[in-house]
Amino acid sequence: MLSQISKWDASTVAPESRSVARDEEPEPGYLDQDVTRFFYRWGGHLSTTLIRIRARFDGDLDQYLLYLVFLLSELSQTMAAASARAPQTFARRRGLNALSLSDITQIPRETTRRKLLALAERGYLIREEDGLFVLGEVYGIDQFFADLKPLFWDAVKVER
Repeated sequence: MLSQISKWDASTVAPESRSVARDEEPEPGYLDQDVTRFFYRWGGHLSTTLIRIRARFDGDLDQYLLYLVFLLSELSQTMAAASARAPQTFARRRGLNALSLSDITQIPRETTRRKLLALAERGYLIREEDGLFVLGEVYGIDQFFADLKPLFWDAVKVER
């Protein structure tokens, strides 16, 4: 399929998905580069990123996927709190359980439970008294974005 498409069509790229002004390309000529070359380069960055992340999570990308659900939940709560006009009188982090995470990730429940316990043992998650898991302090949002930075626009710039 990639061989049938030779150039990016700027009209097919949603403006809100760009990291710059709506009508401005990240770099002149960026969207005119060869699609195959772009995906080859981005795929290389993706595989390198996943290898680095897998090593951080004991060679287990399912653990990262589970952890990612917690990070996204935390981001969602942070964004909701920032946009709320009324002051928050009671702010409690909502925990997740193995069954919910199993449903979300399609990882079997017992496997999910084992992986959650491993993440809690290493400090990535905290298991609360009610049995729910919440985000720990070992690997935060800043590290998450630092690990994924190679996948953003600046990683696949057109070389001139």
